[in-house]
Amino acid sequence: MEKDLRVFDKEILEKKLKDNIDIKAVSIIDRLHKHGFEAYIVGGCVRDIIMDKKPNDWDITTNALPEDIIVIFEKTVPTGVQHGTVSVLIDSDLFELTTYRIDGKYLDYRRPENVEFSNSLKDDLSRRDFTINALAYNNISGLIDEFNGIEDIKNKIISCVGNPDKRFNEDALRIIRAIRFSAKLGFTIDDTTFKSIEKNAKNIKNISIERINLELEKIIEFDPEKIKLLNRYSMSEFIFSGYIPNDDSINQSKKIHEIALYFMNNIDIKENTQRTIESLGLKQFFKYNADLSKLDQKNFMAMKRALIFKGVEYEKLHEILKKLRYSNKNIEKTEKIFYILNNKETELLLNDNLEKVKYKMILKKILNYMQDVDLVKCALFAKFIEKFENPTFCFQAINDIILRGECFSVSQLSINGRDIIENNIAQGAEIGYILDSILDYVMEHPESNEKKKLLSLSRKIQNNNINWRYDHEL
Repeated sequence: MEKDLRVFDKEILEKKLKDNIDIKAVSIIDRLHKHGFEAYIVGGCVRDIIMDKKPNDWDITTNALPEDIIVIFEKTVPTGVQHGTVSVLIDSDLFELTTYRIDGKYLDYRRPENVEFSNSLKDDLSRRDFTINALAYNNISGLIDEFNGIEDIKNKIISCVGNPDKRFNEDALRIIRAIRFSAKLGFTIDDTTFKSIEKNAKNIKNISIERINLELEKIIEFDPEKIKLLNRYSMSEFIFSGYIPNDDSINQSKKIHEIALYFMNNIDIKENTQRTIESLGLKQFFKYNADLSKLDQKNFMAMKRALIFKGVEYEKLHEILKKLRYSNKNIEKTEKIFYILNNKETELLLNDNLEKVKYKMILKKILNYMQDVDLVKCALFAKFIEKFENPTFCFQAINDIILRGECFSVSQLSINGRDIIENNIAQGAEIGYILDSILDYVMEHPESNEKKKLLSLSRKIQNNNINWRYDHEL
């Protein structure tokens, strides 16, 4: 415990900040100092260095006015001059510089009616959302912590700067941001801030759904279990168009999240998740399915989303995703995984004693429906874990289909629509029917995927109306 406390000594933190501050940010601060101005890195970049994380960007606060910044630096972009922000370009990197300011009255739960520039760093820090983001540093003055942000980082607490009611009424999105930071950092929201969230949660109705979705996605990315806090404070009903995700679905999303991250990044996980890994023999499974350790982030997010909303009707899911302004691609991925999770036919895959031909036919139908092998693996991995089954046999069958080059898509057939037309077999809409029928036959008889055989089969289907459509339809 003594060692942990010593890590937060100011001298140690300042050395860490000095060693890790971006050299280009230092050059900007030094240049402003030479012209008689103060400047500090501020906010998340300071917090991240203290927590041994790599900052994504470097925000700088200064008492230099926007017009001063534009004069001092050769390459600038007037990002938001009316609010005191100018971006400075150093080589190919952009750094946002914002003048110390005091915000005027907030009228729309998002923006101040006006801003007043200040010469005081404390004025600027006092308008920020949470204490952990109200930290500033430069190599001359050292670490500035006016609101006990270091203490809150040490104690893993999310706490508002000053009066939380005031902070949340200035920008209601901060309510969801508090939950997002709790998810990202694994911190607890302090009691006073929590009570204020409960009191002011209704104000999120004044925030654009696009801004809400950006925070929601980060909550799902970092810790899906925090969706329960949206439920607890009656925000889910508004965000999800009247639907409230149930705890079981959220827990499943969290479990998948932890299992995947454990094998991707070797993170610490909950004891019950560790038991799941051991009970299902997943270490051995991941050993032979290393591609799952490199999950596409969009597929991973779609898998977690689909699990969170598993209890909703398909049409309602589409309504929710459209309202939240997800891209068509993200909606498609989420809905496809959702469909596999809820489809009774896919539960036959849990039976590794099923006849091999039938087992592979179901998999080929899924591969044909989803048209993305990695997405199929995400969906079926989620399905098996949800049902507390080991997916090894299923993944062996998928890999066997891929390695053997067995056909599961019309594009993989040895004939196409032009071949059918040129051989005077059929025209128009009949071509699609013939190709679909042939695909079903070839999926059941992989060895028959030869042009001569398929042209002969096409004629039989056209002349005799033979239907090879397989019984098991997804």
